Amino acid sequence: MPDYVQYTAEDFAQDDFFVRWVLLPDAETEAFWQNWLTTFAFRREEVEAARHLVLALHQLPQQRMAVGEKMMLKQRIFDEIEAREQARPPMVRAMPRVAWQWAAAALLVFGLLGGSWYLWQARQGAPAMAYLQVVKTQTADSLREVANATDDTHLVALSDGSSVLLRPHSRLAFPTRFTGPNRNVYLEGAAFFEVAKNPSRPFFVNTAHLVTKVLGTSFEVQARPAAARVVVTVKTGRVSVYPQSSAEAAAQRQTRKLEGFVLVPNQQATYRLADRKLLRTLLPQPRLQAVQPTFEYTETSLSEVFAQLEKAYGVHIVYDEAVLGNCPLTASFTDEPLFEKLGLICKAVQANYEVMDAQIVVTGPGCK
Repeated sequence: MPDYVQYTAEDFAQDDFFVRWVLLPDAETEAFWQNWLTTFAFRREEVEAARHLVLALHQLPQQRMAVGEKMMLKQRIFDEIEAREQARPPMVRAMPRVAWQWAAAALLVFGLLGGSWYLWQARQGAPAMAYLQVVKTQTADSLREVANATDDTHLVALSDGSSVLLRPHSRLAFPTRFTGPNRNVYLEGAAFFEVAKNPSRPFFVNTAHLVTKVLGTSFEVQARPAAARVVVTVKTGRVSVYPQSSAEAAAQRQTRKLEGFVLVPNQQATYRLADRKLLRTLLPQPRLQAVQPTFEYTETSLSEVFAQLEKAYGVHIVYDEAVLGNCPLTASFTDEPLFEKLGLICKAVQANYEVMDAQIVVTGPGCK
């Protein structure tokens, strides 16, 4: 593994493992880079600058640019950066030179080729709509906007009794009064929603790439402008999600039912912008959904144990009942996380578990 502590923003932007994390994050890259940033927090500025640059460059139609054009573009970027830096008045607390250069490079790339990028995205059929474009194209209502430019969470009350915890550096647009068959709000950034129940008037959270539809529940939406994915996490109730540009979008606004890609508590949806894939996963630490049960087992069959865990955490455990169902378990658990409980149970009966499409799959040879 390279010595990332010594990397500049340019080095990060050219590192395959770093680029994979930015564009196509998975469990391995997410865990590594989050741990690395926690350990080496003083390098966060360089990492952020490199991340923005990777996003900028990979969202352009680079495969259509000749090598000479790329070199000319790169030279033009750095010439412009140098000119701006020389004209910049001295600052008492300036951003480090390397980090500032690469952040400026990312912004300049967007400025120079923004029009070409949107044209290319339109030809590919991808949703090129930003937050305000979504608002303008989806509603004629008079909207109010709340922008949270602080580092604190803001509470926003909606006319239907719903409430929104608007996260830092996020903004929300919504009608002063909901009219018509649907309740539509528009989000850029992150927010936690507590939606007042009204099955006859579905509630839609619109972001630039993903729509979340609910009838009345609580959930979190993370749709940061520079992020490589949109994440929806359910706390209570059920929600359905679908891409903003999908054929399903228009149909969903005509029905009061929750259909298609439906999430329940302890599940989250991740929409990857790079390949437009919508994935369903369990939360890293599923929360108890029922009153604290007693996890005390004395020669208890695995079928009973799994049934209790399913009810307590609202999860689905898949296993071969004929092979494993009658295996006896004697154990006592308290406040261990679900996956720690499962690990100990599987160890006791010589089984294994894995999470697949928000389901827990347990396999093993069974009991003799």
